Amino acid sequence: MNTMETHTETSERAPRVTCHRCRGQYRIRDIHRLTHRARSICPACGTRFAVVIPTPSEQHSHASGDLRPPTSLTSVPSGSAETLDPIKRGSFHGAGGTLLGMQIVNVCLTILTLGAYHFWAKAKIRRYLFSHTAFAGDRFAYHGTGKELYQGFLKAMLVFGIPYFSLGAAHTFLTVPPSVDPFLQAMAGLVLFLYVPVAIVNARRYRCTRTSWRGIRFSFRGRTVDFLKLYFKGWLFTVLSLGTYYPYFHTQRQAFLHSHTYFGNQRFHFTGHGSGLMVPFAVTLFTTYAVLCLCGFALALQLTNGGLTLLLIPLVLGPVWVWWLGQKQKYCWDHTTFGDAQFSCSITWQQLFTLYLGNVALLVVTLGWAWPWVTVRDARVFLGTLSLQGTTDLDHVLQDSAETSVTGEGLSNLLDTGFDMD
Repeated sequence: MNTMETHTETSERAPRVTCHRCRGQYRIRDIHRLTHRARSICPACGTRFAVVIPTPSEQHSHASGDLRPPTSLTSVPSGSAETLDPIKRGSFHGAGGTLLGMQIVNVCLTILTLGAYHFWAKAKIRRYLFSHTAFAGDRFAYHGTGKELYQGFLKAMLVFGIPYFSLGAAHTFLTVPPSVDPFLQAMAGLVLFLYVPVAIVNARRYRCTRTSWRGIRFSFRGRTVDFLKLYFKGWLFTVLSLGTYYPYFHTQRQAFLHSHTYFGNQRFHFTGHGSGLMVPFAVTLFTTYAVLCLCGFALALQLTNGGLTLLLIPLVLGPVWVWWLGQKQKYCWDHTTFGDAQFSCSITWQQLFTLYLGNVALLVVTLGWAWPWVTVRDARVFLGTLSLQGTTDLDHVLQDSAETSVTGEGLSNLLDTGFDMD
């Protein structure tokens, strides 16, 4: 953890300072120069830090008014957001040109190895993206490897892929009675439906254990069977309610994923409820049904300009659904907490609409070659609008890592599902 721990002996005029990174110790020779946010460098490892004095009253003696060593000091990385700004913010520092170069090399190696290098390429891209993602001035690190992703994919193919493809393609290779084929297709669909939540949970578990910030790793401790129950119930009620239950399902899903995610030995919490998203979702759903019904009636009645009504779908439903996505993302982050601090997302639907519209234009004009710049644009907007407000005692966060299977990550690759910390 890139912080400094300070231990003070009240009986001495020169307090002892212990570097948390290298455990080197030294004394402050001139206590009269020990001021709030005073900057120094650890002589052992060269770590830059700034001293934060909790209360000014602790610096004065009771009789002479001379400066005394504070009973406790807090020191943080020099210039970090914790020293200068109580609001911790996210940022992204990657470049599209660098990503493009990496992508070209990855594509060439993937072709030469008949696709085998794909997993190492994905791990390489992730390491770059994580190393250029910062929060409160400190960057993340990704510790996964291509070998782990490759092994996870093989396990997923063996355990999950073969049953799904066997059921789905049984009529192609075997003589199956017409009455049995629909049953096999239904079973294949059920297998796919059940495996998606398994992939979401286990991929999140894997990626969390392979992600660190300030030297401390994340972890996910939710049980797969619990998420399966939530996932099945959520989609069942959503279908039966013609979509109106979706806000409750989404918030329950986010509550499960967030509240079982840990940073070190401390967990995140989610306080949202489906009722908070019901109004924006109802507006979006009603508008969608209205536009689709209008287009259907126009085509059914063969009106003169009936075909033009189809333009309502991208021109009206596009902005409406972007607005809903912005409302959903903002609500979920605004109701996520860590300790006594609360996340906040300031993204607006105008920002999101401009971002998506620009991304589509870039990809169409460049025939997909602008993917690196699209990735950078997304990261800068989403991280730039994210902040953490409130008191966070990061010095008491301890490492609590645990090994996990990579099968879930392989299944995530197999079914093209994944997770976002949203």
